[in-house]
Amino acid sequence: MVQSLSTISNELLESYDRLAERAERVEQELCIANRDLEQKVAEVEAILETLPVGVVVRDVDDQVVRVNGALTSILGIRPEQFMGSPSTVQLPRHCPEGRAINWTRTDSSSRVLSSHRSEIISEDGEISGSIEIFDDHTELVSLTERVHQMDKMAALGNMAAGIAHEIRNPMNAVKGFADLFQRSLSPEAKNYRWACLISEGVKEVDAIITSLLSYSRPEKLQIQEIDPQELLESAQQAAFQRTPGDLDPGAWTISSSCSASTFRGDHIKLRQSLRNLISNALDIQPEGGALHVEVRESNDEVTFEVDDAGPGISKEIAGQLTDPFFTTRAEGTGLGLSLVHTIVQLHGGTMEIDPSPSDLGGARIRFHIPKSPLR
Repeated sequence: MVQSLSTISNELLESYDRLAERAERVEQELCIANRDLEQKVAEVEAILETLPVGVVVRDVDDQVVRVNGALTSILGIRPEQFMGSPSTVQLPRHCPEGRAINWTRTDSSSRVLSSHRSEIISEDGEISGSIEIFDDHTELVSLTERVHQMDKMAALGNMAAGIAHEIRNPMNAVKGFADLFQRSLSPEAKNYRWACLISEGVKEVDAIITSLLSYSRPEKLQIQEIDPQELLESAQQAAFQRTPGDLDPGAWTISSSCSASTFRGDHIKLRQSLRNLISNALDIQPEGGALHVEVRESNDEVTFEVDDAGPGISKEIAGQLTDPFFTTRAEGTGLGLSLVHTIVQLHGGTMEIDPSPSDLGGARIRFHIPKSPLR
């Protein structure tokens, strides 16, 4: 009996040792598997973080469990704001493939996104979550618009050359005969006023043609030292040099300030740009009003800004105002702001049309140029 118990005890000890060895092997295998899994997770995490597109991982309850750095950068939101139930922020709503999503960041800048969403299917065929990818197409849209703008300018250049040739010659003849007719009459004659109106009409047509040519085929910059105070005063004066009786300077409250120092640029073109902005501010207030013109500098940049007390600019049309021939006034040509935009780009600068009201309650338009343009 004792011998039998001893045999059973030895067998139990051997079984225990075998189980211990097996448990140790299983533990080692689990450790190896965990290390492999951790390595694979780390690799997936690294890949996720290096992707140039934003990635959102959701669980089966559609709660966000993971976002990558690209998404937080694109949307301008901290990662922790996506987590939790419910999330403290709303992600862009998924749109069908091919449709754009307009997203406004906390800094008020806008991004154009596209999204692609796929469900995660487990081995047993159940849905265990989803992955959504957000791609930032803002730069692509901007480049596409620039290419489109260049195509329009090329077509406009060809058209402008034809207009200059086909219209200017007969219009010069009309003006010449109108001037002869005017000189043959006394100023008191009724026909004298008609002759003056013909000459003024020809001048207006010639100004439109000149603007069209300047926009479509701008000349190279003539760089020189510019006194910003003198530029501001001459642009303001030029804005009032129109047909006599058109504008009464006394109908407006005009203020200006200049804190910029001497800089380099094309004096004629910049005066034309600033004059156009001032003229627009006057035209939008035909019965009189207020405007403020400011020239200031910041680091290596000079900023020109014109504020008015007119009706302002809506967000819907703010992005269209620099398009050629787009105008909100029946008597406008739609070339003034287009020409300003072209001149600013020639200087390597940028133009902003602020849809929010200015300090005077109306529109605020500004452009920035470097103090020393490369061209």
